[in-house]
Amino acid sequence: MDSYKKNGYQVIRLGLYQFGMTLFGLVVAMATSTSDALVLWTGVFSALFYLYLVYSLVYELGQKDGIRIEAGKRKYNALRGFWLSLAANSLNILLGILSFVGMTVYNASAAKWAGEMYGIANTIAKFIQGMYVGILKTFLMDVSFANLLTPIPGIIVCTVGYILGVKYCHGVKKPREKT
Repeated sequence: MDSYKKNGYQVIRLGLYQFGMTLFGLVVAMATSTSDALVLWTGVFSALFYLYLVYSLVYELGQKDGIRIEAGKRKYNALRGFWLSLAANSLNILLGILSFVGMTVYNASAAKWAGEMYGIANTIAKFIQGMYVGILKTFLMDVSFANLLTPIPGIIVCTVGYILGVKYCHGVKKPREKT
């Protein structure tokens, strides 16, 4: 329970950032749907903007934790950003697994249920990961494991962002010592 209190708020914030960027990515993709090049470039912009937002969130969290770690009030956990992002992306990962399994089983046995499972999971995954729609539409349209790949950049960025935040908890420059 204590861990949920400490981390639940941050997981919800990461989820809200994803929701906001999903809406942004879907609107931009629909607005530029007449040109494949525009869809790609706006998709890249949406994805990078989303990654910047989650990076800044966990970097700030890392800076706050870095001060607590220096004061001895908190133990250093280099993987806190990883775990927060993994929890926030759990639905994305589940949908990626369901769509991959559904497509694999459907291709192997032509089972109707597997095709339907793929269709439902893939549609929901594309909807809640709208910031990646332009990239997925351009490069990974018919790749069955594409939905498994989309959470990876966010997880990596959150992991690195937290570690850098803890390392540079006083900013990039070291404070001057008084003489």
